[in-house]
This record gives sequence, structure tokens and C-alpha cells, in this order.
Amino acid sequence: MILSGLLLVIGLAGFLAASLLALVGRSGRWVRASLAVGAGAAAVSAVQALTVLTGADLATGALAIPGTTAANPLVALALTEDPLGAFFLLVVSVSGAAILIASIGYIDRYVAHGSARLAGLLSLFLISLLLVCLAGTVFTFLVAWEGMTLLSYFLVVHEHRSPETRRAGFLYLAMSQAGTAAILTSLLLLATGSGTGTFAGIARSAPGLPVGILDAAFVAALLGFGMKAGLVPLHIWLPEAHPAAPSNVSALLSGVMIKMGILGLLRVLFELMGGGPEWWADLLLALGALASLSGVLSALAQHDLKRLLAYHSIENIGIILLGVGAALLFLDLGDPALAALALAAALLHTWNHALFKPLLFLGAGAAVGAVGTRDMERMGGLARRMPAVGVGFLVGALAISGLPPFNGFVSEWLLFHSFFGAFATGSVATEMLFAALAGILALTSGLAAYCFVKAFGIVFLGRPRSEPAARAAAPPGTLSAGMGILAGFCALLGVAPFLALAAMHRSLLELTGASLGSGSVVAFPTALPSPGAGVSLPFAPGAVALLLAGMLLVSWALWRLRGVPRRDTVGPAWECGGEPTTARAEPTALGYAQPIEHLFHPYYRPRDRIELGGSEGPGRAGLAPVVGFGREIEEPVRKYLYHPLAGGLLGAARATSRLQSGRIHAYLVYMFVTLVGLLLLLRLVGGGSP
Repeated sequence: MILSGLLLVIGLAGFLAASLLALVGRSGRWVRASLAVGAGAAAVSAVQALTVLTGADLATGALAIPGTTAANPLVALALTEDPLGAFFLLVVSVSGAAILIASIGYIDRYVAHGSARLAGLLSLFLISLLLVCLAGTVFTFLVAWEGMTLLSYFLVVHEHRSPETRRAGFLYLAMSQAGTAAILTSLLLLATGSGTGTFAGIARSAPGLPVGILDAAFVAALLGFGMKAGLVPLHIWLPEAHPAAPSNVSALLSGVMIKMGILGLLRVLFELMGGGPEWWADLLLALGALASLSGVLSALAQHDLKRLLAYHSIENIGIILLGVGAALLFLDLGDPALAALALAAALLHTWNHALFKPLLFLGAGAAVGAVGTRDMERMGGLARRMPAVGVGFLVGALAISGLPPFNGFVSEWLLFHSFFGAFATGSVATEMLFAALAGILALTSGLAAYCFVKAFGIVFLGRPRSEPAARAAAPPGTLSAGMGILAGFCALLGVAPFLALAAMHRSLLELTGASLGSGSVVAFPTALPSPGAGVSLPFAPGAVALLLAGMLLVSWALWRLRGVPRRDTVGPAWECGGEPTTARAEPTALGYAQPIEHLFHPYYRPRDRIELGGSEGPGRAGLAPVVGFGREIEEPVRKYLYHPLAGGLLGAARATSRLQSGRIHAYLVYMFVTLVGLLLLLRLVGGGSP
């Protein structure tokens, strides 16, 4: 406890020092130094999290802020080192350190927009994330949450001269404040009757609250935390804000910040309320299936690279929510061992997404910075000009597609395993439900792989599709180093997932009362327990050794082939029946996505746009006009939910504006009518004269 508390103080002090270095120094050298100091502070925070996760006992400690607990326990400030918060702190710290390292070279391109301010805000933002993970009271949590929201808003609108960026920032801030109001409502409802604002005190009293209060608290928590996580249909801010932000900020927002919504939901559902009725789980599963499928379908239709990645964050939040909903349902069915497996899949995918999504956003940032546009149709051939970025992006693409031997495969495999375990429950309805969910998850994974074949192929392979792409240069080495750290973790957790499973062991025990390896349903045929944790591996040790041997063999073969001379006769490349001339003959992002758009036409309902140009120009006399083709696709949620809602609100605002006549007599009448109405309401509620 003393060691972890000391490391916590060192980590916080390191982030503060990093922020001051950037904001006070302001020169490029000081800005880069501040990012290095921030990366070191993140590493210290990761060690602090590990000291909690590997503790000898399950007792949790609290660090109270002096002078804040005596007057009013509802506004007490305290940081609590519990396994769930420590696990998320580990996720934040590892990804944050890699992103800050990558930013050392990347941030120079934002000198004109204030790179010192950007670097200082990054360190402060990580402090807010740390405090959200370790908050031990309602007041501490809300203060840290609001700080996280405001700092992330300033990061989103860093390039505030763009109207698009300002609109995206305003939408994000408005929805975030609505979400905070819902979170406050949920926590206050749960604190009813506890007499304290600590999470430990609420956890003791909340399960005994009336059912109606618990249901209302659950719905409010789902709205508030779902808003921050980007859960459909509360997600519309995410594909607007993430592309508008600088790419290293997008990596933090998409890879780390939205996971705080998952943390909050787990705290309320499992830690404070101790589970809930079956309809809670059914709602979570339905929303998870909707988010995963709609997220990947929307991503497939995008030709803006960063927007494509933003929609995949929605997809992966849906996958995580499938695991959370399954765990809640299994607890309700009285099977904590199966609940532990489903929750392990959700937590592991949370960490996995925090690794491969920043990796992808950093790669996208390098591509966008080199070409000067987010339009994939203007890229191409970048793998030859920035090979390290291309390899890193490819690793992230394979991981997010759920392909072995990378980490995304393991978490999705564990989730499938928990779904199939439901067939041992003996309930036909449950079996049918999870069979359908397994099909949706399989379809989502297949479509994700299809989408990233498009993304990697269009951006990094083929010929340059524009002059800036042909002149693209490799980014600074620190960006490649940060991507290398993330790619290494993607590979490590793919071949050695027991390392992550051991880190979440105490969290699973705390939330479900079981861990992996508990019960015959969860036990794997071949298992290797991690030291002191009793965690089972989804792979046999022999299979891991065989996989590593195969990777070494392939590496050796590639190394030997490096010196093989090329053939003396090299034939011309063949393309569309002839020799290639320009990049116009290659597949486009629009054409690649067209088969899926036809297959899911009821979802997309695309609108084709044909542009007719003139026939003037050298050699074009008598030819037909030039034809340009485009396609516009609008999300069904926007079209059928938010547009009518916005129209209704604007209509109500216009109708209300008529009351502003500018006449003082009318305003006095309004005040009199309002006062009489309130008095009548008080009389009805109080049953007597007010």
C-alpha cells in the first residue's frame, strides 16, 4: 500500500511537471521533453497499477484527501486502489505512454496551431483519466469525469479555425454534458439512504433499494456512460469529434477515453448494484449487437480514413458490451463461472482495443499528414514510402479483424467460448439467444476483415493516387517507435494472453465471485495457471511454442531470401487486360465497398450522385461529357431519429420565441400565471394549503 501510494504521487507529479514543461517552455525542445516526461509518468502509473493487481491479498486501500471528509461525507475526495480501477489504470498507462512517445515527433506539425498547448493538455488529460480510474467517492468521480470531458473538448477543437472542427466540438460537449447529468442522476439515486458518498458505502446499501429506484439508476447509468462510450444510438458525436481532432488525440480518445464509459458501467452494474434482473442483460445484449453490426456497416461505407476508424470504435464498444451483457445474464442465471469468462472476454477486448486502435489512428495520422487529406482515394502506395508505418497499420488491421496470432482474436475467441457455454444452461430461449449473438459476432468480424482489406489496400498498396502521395516521406522515428510498442503488445497478448488474464484475475473475483478455471464449463482442456492467479490459458503451451517456432522459421526464410537475385526477365504488370498506366485503373474505395452496400441496401439506402462535366479540352472534341460518380450514405439513426428530433426541437423553439413579444405587460402575465400554477401544484402535492 505504501509503495503503490508513493508511485501514485510520483505519477501525478510527473504528469503535472510534463504539462508545466510544455506550457512554460513553449519551444520545440521543451515540448518534446514534456512528452518524454509524460511517457515516463505513464510508465510509473502502470507499475502502480501492477502493484495493486499483483497484491498478496484482496484488501483495497483508500487515499483520502486531507480536510475533505469531515464536513460532509457526500463531497469527500478520496482515491481508492481497487482491482477494477487498477486494471483500467494499467490499460490507460500502457497506451498513454506509447501515444506520448509517438507524439514526440508527430506534434511538430501542429506548431502553427500551438504544439505547446497541445502537449500540455495531453498530460493534464491523462491525469483526469487516472483520477477517473481511482476515484473512491461520487464527488471525486464526478470532478474527475467533468475534468476529463472539458480537457478532451479542448483537445478536439485544437484546430479551432476550422468550422467543421468547431461544430464537432460543440456536438461533443453538448452530448457529454447531457451524459454527465444522467451519470449524476444515477449515482445520486444509488446513494439514497447510504448516508455517504463513498463507493464502498453505496455498494453496501444500494442492493436493498426499491426495484423502481434501481431500474431508474440503471437506465440513467446506461445513458450517461453509453454516451461517453459511443454506444448506439448515443454515438453521433464520435464519428464527428474523432476525425476532427489531431491524430494523436484521436488515438487517446478512441483507444482510451471511451473505455471510461465501460469502467463506469461496470462499477455501477457489478460493484455498486451487484447485478440486476434479466431484462437489464437483455437490453445490454441488444444494444451491443446493434452497435457492433451498425458500426462495422457504417465503417465500410466511409472513404475518410479517420472516420472509418471512428466507426470501428463503435463496433468494438458493441463487442465489449456483448461480453458485459452476457456476464450479467449468466450471473442472473446463477452461473458465476460462465459470467467470469464472459466478463474476462469483455475486459480483455477493452485492453486489446486500447492497443490496436491507437496503433491504427497513429498510422492514419502519418498517412494523412504525408498526403494532406483524409480521403482514401487520394492516397495509395504509402507502404513503400513509410514501410514502418505500413507494417504497424497492418498489425493493427489484423488485430482489429480478429485474426491470429494477434490479440483481437483471443478476446473474440473467449467471447465465442462464453456464448457456446450458454448451451449448458438447459434453457432453450437462452441457447437461441446466444446462437443468434454468435452469428452476429461472426458476421461483424468478417465484415471488419473485409473493411480493413479495403483500408490497407487502398491507402498503403498500389500506386500513389495523387501527387502528394507520390512525394510522401516517412514520419519521425518516434512515431514509428510508439507504433512499434503498441504492435508489440498486440502480438504479445495474442500469443501469451495469460499475461492479461492474470492482470484481471482480482477484478473478476471482485465483480463475479469467480475467475477463469472456476467450474467445469470454463475449464480448458489444456491449462497453464499463471503464477498465483489460477488463470487458464486458451492455448496449450505446446501450441504457443509451435506458433513461435513457425514465426521464427518464416522470419529466417525471409532473411535468407533477401539476397536472392531478381530474375533477368521481368515481365510487365498486368492490369485489366493490359499494361497499367495510371492509378485510375486500380480499384477504388467506393468500388470495393459497393458489393456490401448492395447486400445491405435496406441499411444503407445510398443516394448516387452523377456529375456531368464539359467536353472541352485537347483531343476531346466530339466526345461525350466527362462523368463523375459519387455516393452519399446517411446513417439510419441520424435520418430516422436525430433529424426528426432536431426538427421538432427547432419547431418548438420557434413557437416559444413568439412569447418574446418585448412587452413588459406580457411578461408580468407570464410570471403571474407561473406563480399561480406553482401554488396549485404545491397544494395538490402537499394535500393542504401551501
